[in-house]
Amino acid sequence: MRRRVYNPDRLKYPMLRVGKRGEGKFKQISWDEAYTLIADNMKRIIKDYGNEAIYLNYGTGTLGGTVTRSWPPGSTLIARLMNCCGGYLNHYGDYSTAQIAMGLNYTYGGWADGNSPTDIENSKLVVLFGNNPGETRMSGGGSPTCWSRRVSVRMRA
Repeated sequence: MRRRVYNPDRLKYPMLRVGKRGEGKFKQISWDEAYTLIADNMKRIIKDYGNEAIYLNYGTGTLGGTVTRSWPPGSTLIARLMNCCGGYLNHYGDYSTAQIAMGLNYTYGGWADGNSPTDIENSKLVVLFGNNPGETRMSGGGSPTCWSRRVSVRMRA
């Protein structure tokens, strides 16, 4: 969490794009301007295309956070707000593990549990396929923190 809060690239106020998409040109706007802009655009989209044009993705990088309340997706604060506006397009499954969950049923007959991520500190060998805990889910807790501790212990040895 500390890495997110004190990151020099963290946005601390609303920004409005003033150039073409991809140019990286933005200007600071007030929170009131940002809320009005968001509300006006959402009203326009719902009027022109219907509520199914509003897709609510639950991924936050900190699944189940106390502030974001990102899990389960249908009970999030933003989902409740969108239901008050007539609903939204929801997802099916999980962007992260939907394929894994289905594959595990065919491969192992169900979900395959393993060690806790914190047990990485006790390991002598770690083999990862398509996963870099130092770059994934960098919220300052869980796997990245355990990985950092493991690496620092090995470097001191």
